[in-house]
Amino acid sequence: MSIAISAITSQKWAGDLWKFSGRDGVVNYWLADRGEAQTLGMSGRESKYIRQVFSRLDKITGLEFEEKDSRTKSDIDLYCVDSLNGNTIGVTTRRSSWYEIKWVDRRGGELTRREAWVIAHEIGHALGLDHPNGKPYGRRYGTTDTIMSYNYTGFKGFTDSDTAALQSLWS
Repeated sequence: MSIAISAITSQKWAGDLWKFSGRDGVVNYWLADRGEAQTLGMSGRESKYIRQVFSRLDKITGLEFEEKDSRTKSDIDLYCVDSLNGNTIGVTTRRSSWYEIKWVDRRGGELTRREAWVIAHEIGHALGLDHPNGKPYGRRYGTTDTIMSYNYTGFKGFTDSDTAALQSLWS
């Protein structure tokens, strides 16, 4: 089922990323792949997957995503952790001049489908996607409609609705 673009976009989130990135169409990201304080580091499969997501987003959005070797030069930082508060399995947090994305490692370096969905979902937030109509558990939509739903019904990447929403924000 297709979902209205306005139901899954946040001008605020997208606008903040636009400011963080210097309004030049280049978004820098950093992977905490070696582990940092209170993080696990990432496996090669997880790092490779994230790079593939950003490569796909290059084509969808018209933005240019560049990996940096230092978090001091990034607009989006990504961390793999062993736990978050309560049942939370992923979170995107706005900091003073960047987004911080964390997700819970489920199987010690393996990349499960659900983990891939969480990573893409959180990257979606940083780019301006939001939960459908502000209701992540709303019964009308699942992850095959938009990666921004919490109702996991499978995952194959950004849906047609997600792609249209990202293009509306960035093209």
